[in-house]
Amino acid sequence: MTPTGTTWAAIAGLVAMLSACCAQAPQRPATATRPFRMGFTPWPSEPSARGLRTAQTFIEEHGDMVSLMLIGGIPWQEALEGRPFSADVRRQLAYRPPTGHRLFLSISPLNMGRNGLAPNWGERDNMPLPEAWAKRRFNDPAVVKALTAFTLRAVAALKPDWLAIGVESNALLSHDRPAWQDYKEMHRAVYAAVKRRHPKLIVFFTTEVNHYLERASEARGSGQARELADLMRHSDVFAMSYYPHMSYDTRWPIPNDFFGFARQFRKPIAISETGMLSKEVTVTGIKLRGSPEDQRQYYEVLLSSAQRDRYLFVVTFCTTDYDLLLPALPPEAREIANIWTYTGLQSSSRAPKPALEVWDRWRSMPLARGR
Repeated sequence: MTPTGTTWAAIAGLVAMLSACCAQAPQRPATATRPFRMGFTPWPSEPSARGLRTAQTFIEEHGDMVSLMLIGGIPWQEALEGRPFSADVRRQLAYRPPTGHRLFLSISPLNMGRNGLAPNWGERDNMPLPEAWAKRRFNDPAVVKALTAFTLRAVAALKPDWLAIGVESNALLSHDRPAWQDYKEMHRAVYAAVKRRHPKLIVFFTTEVNHYLERASEARGSGQARELADLMRHSDVFAMSYYPHMSYDTRWPIPNDFFGFARQFRKPIAISETGMLSKEVTVTGIKLRGSPEDQRQYYEVLLSSAQRDRYLFVVTFCTTDYDLLLPALPPEAREIANIWTYTGLQSSSRAPKPALEVWDRWRSMPLARGR
């Protein structure tokens, strides 16, 4: 999910405020267990405590893991100097998943446009970078030191089962190829530092699939396959972020072996975030495809692929459609946020969608031992 910085700042600010106050794929195969965890982010469906509770209840009833995404900035100066974090940062680092649910933690050194350094996280997230930080490159020693320190402190506080130290990292390659080389240097340094301290922790970055396949116009000719193969040498998992409705190059129905390209890295596979529209929307005059059947068929392919290739986990970003949240957003943010409004597995009135039946069919299977 790659909104603009302005959009995400408006949306994330609202979430922070709420948190403070409170061809068809094969059917489920005849097998006794599933190898992958299934979960969601705690994204609210409306601007109220009820919206947060709806997400929490859905996670408890339909998942066995939670994805906590710290993607609104880094407390750069505090992390660099080892000083206490703000109340907002401390509140996020105090999160605990429901009993029996594992935790996937994502930390992003990129901004929401995936074209520069993450903003500052101070009294709130998505604050402007101080002038000194705005001038720094990804491989600047201060950036590497601060990002490493924050990551280690977040791991100590949250004790995640999986850790992403980059979110949709490859989108930077599409936007700024020289900066990508600096980013790779930074990633390798942080990865090595985390693995030294936590050798058993599964550490990786996530890949935006439409950019990786060079379906995004800015990604074409960027050498995604070659560059990702290089960075994958410092990643324990090939983790994908994929929203099929965001590209006109998506083939419908989704081919049964669409995700076959993920096997080439010969590493464990995961879906770090995903979603598909159940309703057509128009954004900046462009129609994006969506229907209950498209959503259902996508999840048939996705979860069958996860079973076949023994994924670690599958994360759906939105539990619930958030059309009730949109009016609380600024008009410019509302337009872009509409891209993902109807990707929930239930409507804002809590009506289950056909895709939820597919999801729950797999969710009802017992987990394989050790998963």
